[in-house]
Amino acid sequence: MGKLKNYLGLDAGNKNQPEEHNFSVAYIYTGFAIFMILGLAVIQWPEQGIPSPLHRFNPELTGGTHWVSAENLSQLTVVAAWAGFVWKFMVYLATAVLLHRVAKAFYRKADFTVTALATLRAVPIVLLIGMIGYSIFTEVVAFGVSRAYALDSLEKEATFFSDQGMVTLLFIAALFFIEGALRRGLTLQEDTDATI
Repeated sequence: MGKLKNYLGLDAGNKNQPEEHNFSVAYIYTGFAIFMILGLAVIQWPEQGIPSPLHRFNPELTGGTHWVSAENLSQLTVVAAWAGFVWKFMVYLATAVLLHRVAKAFYRKADFTVTALATLRAVPIVLLIGMIGYSIFTEVVAFGVSRAYALDSLEKEATFFSDQGMVTLLFIAALFFIEGALRRGLTLQEDTDATI
């Protein structure tokens, strides 16, 4: 019972608790995010061929909403398509878990800012590397499909140089802003503690 009261923050005023936890939505958010990510992976799983949305942009290709026929494709193209598919969902999961750890850190009394900053520093790196890697996989697949089908022009999936890439960069910028605000708050707190 004592642990439950501590987690819900019901005995916060009774005694000093260096590792006090309060009720948060971090677990609910993470559970829902993981459910959505896995659900999206199931929805986008290709019926046959390789995972790729190229058929949506190029109806002359053999395929469906989330797949393109693997006929005549090189081994490199097939491997790049599956690697890009797995890569995308690993980046989603890694970002969700890291943001969960940041959210959890805010509900700790002891050194919450230092803990949050240590975790928050990894999120922009994961997103940036993830977006660059996914763009490379997408380019390799588009090139391989274009060669196999001898297409003059191929409309490919929007990646880094698109609205999707811009949203990623803006999110990274927002994270840097939050990190800067947390660092400033930590500096002011240290100055206040030193003055006292």
